[in-house]
Amino acid sequence: MLLEYSKIFFFTYSVSEILEKHGLEKPISYVKNTQSSSEEARKLMVRLTRHTGRKQPPVGESHWRGLLQDMLTMQQNVYMCLDSDACYEIFTESLLCSSRLENIHLAGQMMHCSGCSINPPTSIAHKGKTQYRVSYKKSIDLVLAASREYFNSSTNLTDTCMDLARCCLQLITDRPPAIQEELDLIQALGCLEEFGVKILPLQVRLCSDRIGLIKECICQSPMCYKQSTKLLGLAELLRVAGEDPEERRGQVLILLVEQALRFHDYKAANVHCQELMATGYSKSWDVCSQLGQSEGYQDLATRQELMAFALTHCPPSSIELLLAASSSLKTEILYQRVNFQIHPEGGESISMSPLMSKALQEVSLGSNSADLLHWTTATTMKVLSNTTTTTKAVLQAVSDGQWWKKSLTYLRPLHGQEFGGVYQIGTRANEGLEKQGCHPFYESVISNPFVVEHIPVESLAEVLLRTGKLAETKTEGEEVFPTTEVLLQLASDALPNDMTLALAYLLALPQVLDANKCFEKQSHSALSLQLAAYYYSLQIYAQLAPCFRDKCHPLYRADPKELIKMVSRHVTLYGHEAWPEDLAALTKQLHYYNERLLDFTQAQILQGLRKGVDVQRFTADDQYKRETILGLAETLEENVYSIALSLAQRYSVSRWEVFMTHLEFLFTDSGLSTVEIENRAQSLHLFETLKTDPEGFHKHMVKYIYPTIGGFDHDRLLYYFTLLESCGCADLGKYAIQPETHVRLLKKFKVVASGLDYKKLTDENMNPLEALEPILSSQNILSISKLVPKIPGKDGRMLSPSSLYTIWLQKLFWTGDPHLVKQVPASPQEWLHAYDVCMKYFDRLLPGDLITVVDAVTFSPKAVTKVTKKIASRRLAILEEMNIILLVCQFETLQKYGYLYDLSRSEKEKVYNQAVTMCLDGQPLRMIQQLLEVAVGPLDISPKEIVQSAVTKIVSALSGGSADLGGPADPLHVLEGVVAAVHASVDEGEELVSSEDLLEWLRPFCANDAWPVRPRIHVLQILGQSFHLTEEDGKLLVFFRTEAILKATWPQRQVRVLLMQSSHCVHQYISLFQMPAFFSLQTSVTNNPWVRLATVMLTRCTTENKEGLGNEVLKLCRSLYNTEQMLPAEGVKELCSLLLGQALLLPSLKLLLESPDEHLHAMALDHITAIAKVNDSNCDQELLSLLLDAKLLVKCLSTPFYPRLIQHLLASPQLGRWDPEELARQLREAGHEAEAGSLLLAARGTHRALRTFSTALGAAQHWV
Repeated sequence: MLLEYSKIFFFTYSVSEILEKHGLEKPISYVKNTQSSSEEARKLMVRLTRHTGRKQPPVGESHWRGLLQDMLTMQQNVYMCLDSDACYEIFTESLLCSSRLENIHLAGQMMHCSGCSINPPTSIAHKGKTQYRVSYKKSIDLVLAASREYFNSSTNLTDTCMDLARCCLQLITDRPPAIQEELDLIQALGCLEEFGVKILPLQVRLCSDRIGLIKECICQSPMCYKQSTKLLGLAELLRVAGEDPEERRGQVLILLVEQALRFHDYKAANVHCQELMATGYSKSWDVCSQLGQSEGYQDLATRQELMAFALTHCPPSSIELLLAASSSLKTEILYQRVNFQIHPEGGESISMSPLMSKALQEVSLGSNSADLLHWTTATTMKVLSNTTTTTKAVLQAVSDGQWWKKSLTYLRPLHGQEFGGVYQIGTRANEGLEKQGCHPFYESVISNPFVVEHIPVESLAEVLLRTGKLAETKTEGEEVFPTTEVLLQLASDALPNDMTLALAYLLALPQVLDANKCFEKQSHSALSLQLAAYYYSLQIYAQLAPCFRDKCHPLYRADPKELIKMVSRHVTLYGHEAWPEDLAALTKQLHYYNERLLDFTQAQILQGLRKGVDVQRFTADDQYKRETILGLAETLEENVYSIALSLAQRYSVSRWEVFMTHLEFLFTDSGLSTVEIENRAQSLHLFETLKTDPEGFHKHMVKYIYPTIGGFDHDRLLYYFTLLESCGCADLGKYAIQPETHVRLLKKFKVVASGLDYKKLTDENMNPLEALEPILSSQNILSISKLVPKIPGKDGRMLSPSSLYTIWLQKLFWTGDPHLVKQVPASPQEWLHAYDVCMKYFDRLLPGDLITVVDAVTFSPKAVTKVTKKIASRRLAILEEMNIILLVCQFETLQKYGYLYDLSRSEKEKVYNQAVTMCLDGQPLRMIQQLLEVAVGPLDISPKEIVQSAVTKIVSALSGGSADLGGPADPLHVLEGVVAAVHASVDEGEELVSSEDLLEWLRPFCANDAWPVRPRIHVLQILGQSFHLTEEDGKLLVFFRTEAILKATWPQRQVRVLLMQSSHCVHQYISLFQMPAFFSLQTSVTNNPWVRLATVMLTRCTTENKEGLGNEVLKLCRSLYNTEQMLPAEGVKELCSLLLGQALLLPSLKLLLESPDEHLHAMALDHITAIAKVNDSNCDQELLSLLLDAKLLVKCLSTPFYPRLIQHLLASPQLGRWDPEELARQLREAGHEAEAGSLLLAARGTHRALRTFSTALGAAQHWV
């Protein structure tokens, strides 16, 4: 017992010491008296922790942790009445309230800061295995208490206590709602300051109606209504309306709308109102009504929408006022639509009557919407009453012709635009009236209806009707609104989408028959035609049995189909004459639409056959109806064929046409055999009817059926001609062969020539023998020879058996026959055997035909190519005589000549033509002579005649004639071959043709100045290259060249050949141009005729033609290259001096460089070196090429030409002409290594950025 007391005393004493250590002195008696009181123990712990927190300087973390350990010791030893959790909570709370950030962070380590963390058991925490933390729920309470204490004690957002409050709240990482609310409250203080609201944080917390804070923001910052997002965010931070976001948003938006209206910012107000209406916030009806009644807001449609919302959600006491305002607004909208239709903004200027313009101006000047109804109705009625009694008269007041062209109807001046029609969307979807349109409300009671998905806008017609009826109501019926055209337009618009409404519009028409205008405009469908019949049935019944207007008559509840049947039966029973005139007109209309409906029903039956029938077109188009019925007759289906017959009977289509169409189908597209066609035609009794019109039958058979029958289908052709014969068509048309003859021929040919193309045989434009030849054989030749006298030839005369045997014997000889010549002949014995067989039938040939057969087997192309040499002995002898030439000439060419000779049969004309061809081909004259010698018979043709004839053809071709030279070869090239052959013959001493002969034949052409100069020059040059020209011919050649030059330089100068008659005349002619004799062959440069000619040309040139003359001189010199008259180096030097004297540097340089003389090249380099700037007058691509050809690149290195030479070399690479590597080697040898390397780099495509000086040097050393 004493030991127990001692232990208690020791623990009590230790607690007293702990308290003294921490600056809180308490006697042992205090500890002993309070050890069993949990309340006193808690207070002691709180005082201890708070006392530590107030120490100065502040204690550190280690001290706080020591304090916590002491508190736990006190609790375990003495204050066991206090839970250890309470110690942790008191300790943590004191840390949070210590006003120091580091202590707050330490407190965070003592707490569970997320709902996901786990608190270890207290026993484990006490054992020190893991740190104990305050529970998550208690942690939230401690943090909230501390943060609220800091928040409430703050003076503004920047107060340090506010940072402490924020720091406390941020300890809880998952931010539950209570924590987030406190953080939002702190954030809200910043927003309030942005809007200029000065208020203590505590006042914000204590504010019960926080929407007042939003009002204060608007009051302090009037334009903040444009910052709706920020204000809505502030309201959310302040928890306006608690946790109801819709209510919160509604209250704020109402304030924004009110503020926007104060500033007449209707656009902003509408944005907020639209949002309010979209959410269905009913308390916003007041601000919506305010905006809807704001006359300054011009968007009437939006105002109407706002008023509709206000009427929906307003209290009963406000309905009357809002209805009045809404009615006035709707009237204003109606007027605006009328005004827009008549005078669209931004459209074309529309001229109106003075009455209309004045009325519109009166309304436009008004500003008070309260009087708008009166103005609108008065204006409308004034316009209507001052024109005519129809709505059409209203629109006739518009006098602009273009306006009428744009209008679909009288009441649609803006077709296709915004107010184009009330049911524009629906019309597109159900424009064919295939379904019954109805209002969505009635969708469930109508089978397969068409429902408009979009609410349509009002049309002009509806606006006029509503406005007019409103005016009519205002005057109590004294002024009647003319409604006919308006109602018709409304009915047309409504028909596709709401047929019941359309019928109501039609029933309201003052004149019953006016409904036809609406019905005829609609697409014809079963529904539209039934509606028309139903309409007239209703009208007729109502007139026969009038109904009361004060209640619904059972008539309108009756089944429409039954009503139509009953009324139709009733009026048909008594006839049209039994009814009064007005009622008779209605009965006629009912009958008309019943007939149309019947037509349409039958057309639908056709459509059900799936034959591609357009139902609407069938009912409206008679021609289409007829074609459809005939088209249905083209079938093998009995039901479709029966329908075609019945339709033909109903619509008065000829039965003959139906039968003829069906017969054409049987022949062309049915796919039936001939026997099946014949059986079907008999079973349907077609010909009894078709025979009634033989001419029409014959016409259709020839035009439509015969072209479809194949020539090999003998059965079908036999049936075709049998029908023509049986139907009396023998006397119709111009027949080369009568139908009965066709029948007899076909019956025979079916047996003996089944593979015969009979249509080709009887075609007037074809040779019948060509059709017979493929099927002829020894087995049928006799039978067919008896038939051919009945077959006309291409010339109209009947064929003979001899002509038939003629083609058959040729076929027999060449291809054989299974019974007579069993295989195609190949050897001499076989050819002779085939010929012997053919000879047996020669007695059946006429003399002319016999010659034809013999020619075909001996001198035809087949005979030449197929018959062997032993058979064609004559051809062999000729080839043996030409054996020497065979060794010299090409074998294929000789074979061609032998082939042509075989075909000629030694006829003089053919041999002559062949010899001329050989001459034109350039063959030796000896070969031509041998050809003429081996020909059979006296031809009396010499090689000289042959060559003369060939030269004549060449001259004709050169003169522009159409002579055939055996191909597209150039005449001059052909002439060269002929001249070469003659020259070879002369050299061999054959004396067949002499050079004088050629000159004699060609001189007239060369001397004729009517032909171009150049061909004549070429002819003389060709002669001069092979033969020695006489002095006169040489002068002639020089003269032609002179003439060519003079004509190029002076086209107006005429050189006449007559001057060539003597040399004296020539000298006189040349002296006219101050030139010596052109034809003198002196060696002196000054006396050279070409130098003198160029001198005169250049001295007489003008500034305009100077450059052209320089080019002509250059051409002149070039034309002399490689000739005897080529200018010497001194002559070139003289000409260059003349050109330089005329400042023609470019042609001068070209002449110098084209010469092979190095001295002239040096002159050219001197001139190039003197050039300071390169341009088009002293350089072109040709000059650069000449410099490269002359290998002057290295010598031009120091001149401005070098860059262009390099560029030209790289841009125009010519393999084998200029070698960049060779040029680089020349540059390097001349000491220009860098330039050589640069050239190689550029030639090998190295990028310009890599072409440096060092790279170029390296390239030159590596590659050169």
